[in-house]
Amino acid sequence: MPNYWEERYLKQYVLTCAKTIPRTGRKLAVFLNGWLMERLDSDLVDKFHQTGDNPFSVYIDEQPTTVKLVFNALDAEMETIFDELLLNPDLKKFEFVSASQKEFVILDRNVRVLTEKDLSKQFYLGKATGWYDLKIVSPMTFKSQGHYQFIPDVRLFFQSLMRKYNQAIENSEQIDVELLDEICKRTQITNYRLRTQRCFIHGGFVTGFLGYLTFRCYGSQTLKDYLGALLSFGEFSGVGAKASLGLGAIQLKNQKEENNGKA
Repeated sequence: MPNYWEERYLKQYVLTCAKTIPRTGRKLAVFLNGWLMERLDSDLVDKFHQTGDNPFSVYIDEQPTTVKLVFNALDAEMETIFDELLLNPDLKKFEFVSASQKEFVILDRNVRVLTEKDLSKQFYLGKATGWYDLKIVSPMTFKSQGHYQFIPDVRLFFQSLMRKYNQAIENSEQIDVELLDEICKRTQITNYRLRTQRCFIHGGFVTGFLGYLTFRCYGSQTLKDYLGALLSFGEFSGVGAKASLGLGAIQLKNQKEENNGKA
């Protein structure tokens, strides 16, 4: 296993569970977050609440006959916690008292790693075409000027992603505004098939959008490669608000696995 402090890396845990009802419900990711919070040290939970910076994301990827419960660790501490919790052979099922489906039996576990070297390789190979087809797996929304914005927006999308990247990889909350301006100038949404969905979170509803979205970058090869690496990171971090509660999960649909994390 690589040393996190020598090379930063991200880890994704996908637990495929049996599905016994047609639809598991919109609140399942919130219940999953609650399940996790109950198993974390109270001081760590308080820290998350105080800072608002959660070094993890979770989401639900519902399939016709199964449901995938996905956990992403964005730092070494969360990786250790998820290793102990999710890879423990004694964990055979999840139980959620308030969910439509009460019990989720684990059928399979997969772990995927994305290293800083993987991202650098993707950036320096210079092979990005400038077309990025995304699946927005769970509702995405952005917190802007005190309100939630649930319309796809190039600036809000990449601003969120750059901030998450800098927090996880660079240990900084600052982003390069000039680079963000260049992204917005050279990148457009060229296609989308989206719908809105309301999610009940902490006593209120949050509206987001999900479906399929295509970005095209008309900038330099360097900018195209940077966006490709940034979006690969986004598969682990999520995009927008409340990624730790299941919102903003993305999957890249047009990149090869070897450039997009290793199983």
